[in-house]
Amino acid sequence: MRTLPLFITLATLSLTGCDVSGRVEAEIEAALPAALGPAARYDAEVEGLALRDASAETVRVVGERVAREDAPVIDRLDVELRGVTFDRSERRLTRVDGARATARLLPADLAAYLGTQRGIADADVVLAAPDRASIRVRGEFEGLRIPVGAEVRGRLAASDGRVRLDVESVRAAGIGLGGTIARRVDQQINPVVDLTDEDLELRVTDVRVEGGALVVEATGDLTGLSLRRR
Repeated sequence: MRTLPLFITLATLSLTGCDVSGRVEAEIEAALPAALGPAARYDAEVEGLALRDASAETVRVVGERVAREDAPVIDRLDVELRGVTFDRSERRLTRVDGARATARLLPADLAAYLGTQRGIADADVVLAAPDRASIRVRGEFEGLRIPVGAEVRGRLAASDGRVRLDVESVRAAGIGLGGTIARRVDQQINPVVDLTDEDLELRVTDVRVEGGALVVEATGDLTGLSLRRR
């Protein structure tokens, strides 16, 4: 989840006039596809921008249908950074008082990800509040083939920067398939969502099912991280 490059814009921009914040927001939005991945739409909002002090009170980003590489499509992504100060010459963040992100994912997008990235044919994902999921699957799991549809049930849980499904049962044709198969299925489908990135350490703080979607909340510490482009 490469959020850092968009702050290079803030660190190097030299603007005059009454619409400085609007110009900065436009520059951020232009940088977001490379930073976060292609999306149907990005919106950025900057509050309390002070170019002389190289700081901003708040930076908010909203992305719709964000398609990151090797990850399920995020239907909506909200990122908020508060109390941001950056070093122009070193291009690094010197202070971030708070950073948080909220990702909303739809069952159909989770199913598509399991099919394309996890080799699970015809996956069908059903979510239920507060944190339950069932996945109908078929295919080969760690060398063991399941020729008929099997239903995997479990609880969605946070695991550092990831979301996993803690598998509780695997059943096919009404028959429990046992612990060995459950472990193999668990290994193949997890993590269901991965928000980790080499440039940013995220910790998932909450996982829930809300409004028929999977909602993931995360926080991260950006202080001291480099803003230099690679």
